[in-house]
Amino acid sequence: MRSFLKISILAAVMMLSLQVKAQTVTDVIEPITYNGISKLFIEEKGEIFNSLSLATRYTLLNNYGKESKKDVVNDLETSETHLLKLNDDYMLIATSSARTVEMKMLPKSKKDTVVVVIETVAMPYKDSRITFYDTKWNHLATDEFITPPTIDDFIVPKAPQQLREELKSAVYFAMIEMKLEDDTLVAQCNLEDFFLGESFTRYSSIVTKKVVYDIKKAKFKKVK
Repeated sequence: MRSFLKISILAAVMMLSLQVKAQTVTDVIEPITYNGISKLFIEEKGEIFNSLSLATRYTLLNNYGKESKKDVVNDLETSETHLLKLNDDYMLIATSSARTVEMKMLPKSKKDTVVVVIETVAMPYKDSRITFYDTKWNHLATDEFITPPTIDDFIVPKAPQQLREELKSAVYFAMIEMKLEDDTLVAQCNLEDFFLGESFTRYSSIVTKKVVYDIKKAKFKKVK
């Protein structure tokens, strides 16, 4: 009888513990009605935010703007995640100390909205990838919206052909960082860092540090 009583008490304690735990999780992911970019963040399928569970995403949104609850450890417990900027159609989030993600909703027409995502990693120099989605997180063809920048875009048109080819041959891995700034995209290629100072002097006169794209109806057009 005593053994049965002990088992019953233990079972009751375990049940209470599970209920408390379940209540805690429910409190975290209780669906406050989110719209715009926040809703898309919640609904993303895990390709971009594979280290952030649904509960963690809700916590980040719920804590935004609360200085005392700013940081959240990702689900891999490898790094802190910081939600840096958030408004109706834009989000900037650092998923780790070496990776940031920018997302922006772009109106393509009165009925269609495109989501542009820029993922940037520091290796330690920064390199970015740009991708496009519809609002159901289906991939869209990148070349429908932008011709992604390459090393050629950072070489001035009047550069001597021999020097141009020499530079392109030397830069076998162009690290190009991209950032959204209002209605523009700014791409930067830090060639001076790549050449580690003095050896860059030979090419400094034929390169530009940044390239700017205007954004209209989800189309990115390079400013000449």
